[in-house]
Amino acid sequence: MGTPATWVREGLCLLPDGAEHAARRTTIEIRDGRIAGLHEPDAAPAAAPGDRVIDGRRHLVASGFVNCHTHSPDNLIRGSAPDLPLELWSLHSAAGREERSPREITVAALLGAIEMLRTGTTTVLDHIRMSPHPTPEGLEAVAQAYAAIGIRAVIAPIVADKPIVQTLPLDPDDIPPNGGGSYGRAPLMPWTEQLAIVEAFVRRWHGGEGGRITAAIGPSGPQRCSDPLLAAAAELSERHDIVLHAHVLETRAQRAMGFRLWGKGMVRSLAERGILSPRANLVHFIWLEDGDLDLVARHGAAVVHNPVSNARLGSGICRLPEMLARGLRIGLGTDSACCNDSNNLLETAKWASMVHANTTPDHADWVGPYRAHALATRGGADVLGLGSVTGRIEAGLAADLVLYRLDAPAFVPLIDPVRQLVHAENGASVDTVLVAGEVVLENGRCTRLDEVALWQEAEDLARRRLEANRSIYAAASELSGPVQRMIRRLQGEDAR
Repeated sequence: MGTPATWVREGLCLLPDGAEHAARRTTIEIRDGRIAGLHEPDAAPAAAPGDRVIDGRRHLVASGFVNCHTHSPDNLIRGSAPDLPLELWSLHSAAGREERSPREITVAALLGAIEMLRTGTTTVLDHIRMSPHPTPEGLEAVAQAYAAIGIRAVIAPIVADKPIVQTLPLDPDDIPPNGGGSYGRAPLMPWTEQLAIVEAFVRRWHGGEGGRITAAIGPSGPQRCSDPLLAAAAELSERHDIVLHAHVLETRAQRAMGFRLWGKGMVRSLAERGILSPRANLVHFIWLEDGDLDLVARHGAAVVHNPVSNARLGSGICRLPEMLARGLRIGLGTDSACCNDSNNLLETAKWASMVHANTTPDHADWVGPYRAHALATRGGADVLGLGSVTGRIEAGLAADLVLYRLDAPAFVPLIDPVRQLVHAENGASVDTVLVAGEVVLENGRCTRLDEVALWQEAEDLARRRLEANRSIYAAASELSGPVQRMIRRLQGEDAR
């Protein structure tokens, strides 16, 4: 006898329809974690003894969302950072991530994973920050967390080898001799040692948990990495055929640093150094030069759009309609729970659908809910190198499925399922979630862990860490004056 099957019977399924999705009553047959068949309700085979049958008749069944960018450690400092531009926000938020234990790293990842599963996300890229550098213990902790809860995860350890003060276009006279003490100034681990740690992690975990966990390399941003580190990261990405994931041109300051470091625009510099490729993810990608979009299109690199955090940090508005018109590969990301302040990709998809209507005079160029939904599913899967694995309901792909209750406010009356999912649903109607055919959320609750116990542990760990890091927060705040002056100077230069 073969492995028992799982059947999702007669759900209203969002199935691929050209570049978008359309709703159709379908029975989904799942075997060995993959979609084995899509059947018309009247023609579906009968379940065999031992098969699991899920009644989908009162549900909208959709492919799970793909969150292309978050930072799991920030789940333990949610709500702690004030409303500030990125460079000032980072001084505060980074201090809260210092000196984390492996257990804190695990709990932070689990918190985000629960929130994502409860709001319909089945795949996440974690651009994992460890201060001041990645450690084998920390990377093992985050991988074990995702393995434990069952979500599909791409883990991209952040690497950087320049202290903070060397990565910002500060005027030397603005920096007090001892301002911030060693915070933001201390040398970082040599890039060769960081890359060795990441490569060992790739060898151990890439393709693990039956393919649910894959690895990537995550340069923090080009301005934070030496040229040798960038070159080595690109080489590692090519050799292992993994994603290279980096913040690129999120703010004015990052644009200015590109010219200060290389005398030219950052994208052009990346292209000349062989960093741009179909494996490269350019995260945020706001402060562009003429010709940048052509370079990205020519090299096949992808863009990760984070509209909510861009607004929260005042970073600017991504030129998404232009990118879509040029056929660029685009995914959506929530960014961290400390600058969004959530991991809910439904919210991000709604922002992506609507916010760009204010940037173009022609409503034909608006993104809208159908394209936003496609970016949040198949688009994101392609960006993360998982286009042949997940992102749509199709025979042969992983059974990464979300069942939304149709007796919920967002869907009554049911007129346009895609529009109502993107514009009206917030995750409250998520009932059941499957990843690789396994039910990992049932009746709105995770099946693999005790959520209530985790909430309590997270409260205790967060409270203790915030108290223990008071002196680090104070040291970081001493750099806020020079950074604030830098931001005002750059804004003034743009105004002229």
